[in-house]
Amino acid sequence: MKSKVWFSGTCLFVGIAVSACSQNWVRQEETGFHGSIDGSFRYGNISGFLQIPKGGGVGSTSNDRPRFSEIGINQAPIGDAGLTLDWNNQELYGVARFVRLSGNDVLTSTLISNGTTFPAGSAVSANTRLDWYGGGYAYRLSFRNDEGARASFYPAAGFAIFNFDYNLNSPGGLTASRSFAKGAPQLGLRAEWSPGGPFFVSANLLSSLAFSTLPLLFSTDLTGGYQLWGQSNHGGQVYLGIGYEMIHFEDSQTVPNHIKANIGPELVVGLKLSF
Repeated sequence: MKSKVWFSGTCLFVGIAVSACSQNWVRQEETGFHGSIDGSFRYGNISGFLQIPKGGGVGSTSNDRPRFSEIGINQAPIGDAGLTLDWNNQELYGVARFVRLSGNDVLTSTLISNGTTFPAGSAVSANTRLDWYGGGYAYRLSFRNDEGARASFYPAAGFAIFNFDYNLNSPGGLTASRSFAKGAPQLGLRAEWSPGGPFFVSANLLSSLAFSTLPLLFSTDLTGGYQLWGQSNHGGQVYLGIGYEMIHFEDSQTVPNHIKANIGPELVVGLKLSF
């Protein structure tokens, strides 16, 4: 699914470029102060695992376990909030992705997690947070043609923080828990295209740079939207589309904390208010 969303976004970029070559496009300079508040809900299937040792010790965790599916977590409801502040073509952005997962199930095989052994047949309940927060700078490149179509590109660079929390419990007092926060630099690209009128298409890609033990926080989506009132820089928009994301992290302990979450395909629905 990741490749499909990536391909769709790439097609949008290519389509805009081809259109730009075939028509008379003029650079459109933005002036003054603008801002926007963006909120969306994302929902999709999740796969992967949470390998959590105790102090990196050998034998303190099962390999690549627990899998999300064996602790009753198969879908991921996600909240996404964003804020941008623009001055002319300069943009400062902030984004918060809230990934709160919970589930219940009965283990079919013995599980060791954070030094605690959960025997096969144990009923377990899990609560996991895979939140991440980012912020940075983007530059707007906006173009308009003689027919009123608009194409805009926003290359971006910033920093993201992964905020992890894990709790696994079973009757009888068995419990495993771990929490930490890790940061990484972040790059992104957003493209928007409108043929003129209230409809528009947007493609977004945002990813941290996972050097060494830095977390990989990758998100992409392709959406279609409608201008409910006003204009693109002053009004309200609603949008609907598909998305995909990955959250991967592995540290350098002898037995590492190893987190792998692939989420998608996602349904993405949101509302953006510009002022």
